[in-house]
Amino acid sequence: MAKNILVITGSARADGNGSELAKTFIAGARSSGNAVRRFDAATKIIHPCRGCENCWSKGRPCIVDDAFNSLAPYLQVSDILVLVSPLYWSGLSASIKLITEKMVAYTLPNRKKNLRIKEAILLGVGATDKVEDFDLMKAEFNRLCEVFDWKNGGVVVATGVKDPGDIDKNVALQEAENLGKAI
Repeated sequence: MAKNILVITGSARADGNGSELAKTFIAGARSSGNAVRRFDAATKIIHPCRGCENCWSKGRPCIVDDAFNSLAPYLQVSDILVLVSPLYWSGLSASIKLITEKMVAYTLPNRKKNLRIKEAILLGVGATDKVEDFDLMKAEFNRLCEVFDWKNGGVVVATGVKDPGDIDKNVALQEAENLGKAI
């Protein structure tokens, strides 16, 4: 059965390695008949969660009217969420974290909408050659899965990719395509 998949990328590099990994995953998922929407978080204006607890008070997830509220309808109808993050320091990129922190609105008792997401996938890219350098990113992702009771649908990390095109011969491209096809 076809799924609705939301892919959120977190890199400011439009043609970077993370973008290529996302494109390859999307091609694989679409080849299996799934509907895929891509949201490039780093190119949008999303303000940090203020912890004001005014979620839904204006009929939308966040009282601050930014790009998160335009993303929300896609979060609400997606079966699978895919986060694509570069490893800049040690965890998920800031643009991804801005979104995940605002998702607190979907955990509150007064929420107006629920998430349909049942599964999440993480795709990561980084210049480091050490896969263990992705441990914090994976831990943040696993915590999201726990909080929202999502199945961890898989993690693919591409190590040793810094400059545009470095990912071209990386095994992670095939892993991401196969992951997408398997849905």
